[in-house]
Amino acid sequence: MDVHDQTITLIDGRKLGFALYGPVSGQPVLYFHGTPSSRLEPQLLNLYGIDLEAVLFATSIQLIAIDRPGIGLSSFNSGGNFLSFAEDAKQLIDHLSVSECSILCWSGGGPYALAMAYQFPGIIKTVFVLCGFSRHFDEEVFRQMGFSKWYFRLAKNTPWLLRAAMNVLKNKEIKKLVPQKFTGLAYVDYTLLKDIPGLRVVAKITFKEACRNGSKGPVYEAQSYYNDFGFQLSAIRQPVHYWWGTLDMSVDRVHAEAIEQQVPNAIMHYRQNEGHLSMYIKGFEEAMKIIKTDAK
Repeated sequence: MDVHDQTITLIDGRKLGFALYGPVSGQPVLYFHGTPSSRLEPQLLNLYGIDLEAVLFATSIQLIAIDRPGIGLSSFNSGGNFLSFAEDAKQLIDHLSVSECSILCWSGGGPYALAMAYQFPGIIKTVFVLCGFSRHFDEEVFRQMGFSKWYFRLAKNTPWLLRAAMNVLKNKEIKKLVPQKFTGLAYVDYTLLKDIPGLRVVAKITFKEACRNGSKGPVYEAQSYYNDFGFQLSAIRQPVHYWWGTLDMSVDRVHAEAIEQQVPNAIMHYRQNEGHLSMYIKGFEEAMKIIKTDAK
């Protein structure tokens, strides 16, 4: 069995896809991917000089990465939300005999990780958020967001058009990277995507795997960020580590400020001159070291 292509059957009959990384005996850490992305997302690190398995074995951590509903190997959930996904994840960790763990997320995984911490305070010890969403979408959230804001606006206003476009693009091979001025990316992130063979791998394990069974799931998820999360940040009592780079053009600073101002036990990691992808790459290793230290 491929440890990166596993599923369980949930109590309502849906499938939940997941991948395991690191030592079987390692400290379990749930991983919630960005959007649109998949359980394969941690493999991005291998493209940027970080040996994912080496880092996990050095820190004795087993990463449990989960596909959200309608993404990758997971069945669609027409009534799903942030809290219902927490229930799905709870069934998986029960299946894996995990009684206590931390959780790590990137970008669009933010509300899901925070919902998991809120829903299961006796299970989730610490939350590690790498430049993730922490509040519902409105115009303030889009203030600093670059081109990606149009993805979310299309999801809300013309979801049929976005679904059609994604279904076409998932079968297209990337031949070149559009000019930086049209991407809305900071240069520090743009340079990380300039290698076309590498960019094709990025697309394959994120966007294309997210649309493995069509674009319905990813578009539904993109719409969900406009909704109330179903809980208050002030109700999360666990330590929440949050990383944000000052050049991030995908997640506005208001998300970091929401964590800093509302979460009682927030630990902020602001980084100058880091973007969205660059902060993920550097923040991942930082988070692993903190988890290892906390386990001692």
